[in-house]
Amino acid sequence: MADNGPQDDGVQAPGDRRAAILARSAELFATRGVATTTVRDIGEAAGLLSGSLYHHFPSKDAIVGEVLRAFMEDIQHRFAEVARRAGTPEETVRRLVHETLAVIEEHPHPTAMYQNDRQYLRERGLLELVDSASRAVRTYWLEALEAGIADGTFRGDVPPEVFYRALRDTLWATMHWPNRKDFSTTEFADLLVDLFFHGLRRPAG
Repeated sequence: MADNGPQDDGVQAPGDRRAAILARSAELFATRGVATTTVRDIGEAAGLLSGSLYHHFPSKDAIVGEVLRAFMEDIQHRFAEVARRAGTPEETVRRLVHETLAVIEEHPHPTAMYQNDRQYLRERGLLELVDSASRAVRTYWLEALEAGIADGTFRGDVPPEVFYRALRDTLWATMHWPNRKDFSTTEFADLLVDLFFHGLRRPAG
């Protein structure tokens, strides 16, 4: 029998079908770029005709927005859980580092979309969706750092905002590091925390 292309066989439940569309779309957006990925590309990857895709999402940008929304919700959930179980400020920062690396590892496609397609997201009004959530996430970092300064754990001469931005940018850049795969998430988190907390200088004595 000839292959007539993708068909909507109706086997999957609507929720499962939406999840499959989002997963395949995120992969395409990350590998091809959001701007160059078409609705037809998404339909073919998800096993749907383009017209059927619109039964689940009104537009490509709606799919982009849903992928990013779920991504940021997971980050916020993880960070809220860290704050809820917070111990010392140092422990909190260490766990925030771990959760950030875990998010990058578990959500490589939304991570790549956010890093590589900011111009497209900005032009389509989709960047604020991520940036507003990022501002909320930033609060968890600053509260832990400020608490550590207050109790004497952290240096008071390094502004929390400077430390936060340096650490944050390093964490998100690690997805491009060729030797990242040489370490487990826990090992890598501990390595970066120790580097940022103690530096490269060998302790005296």
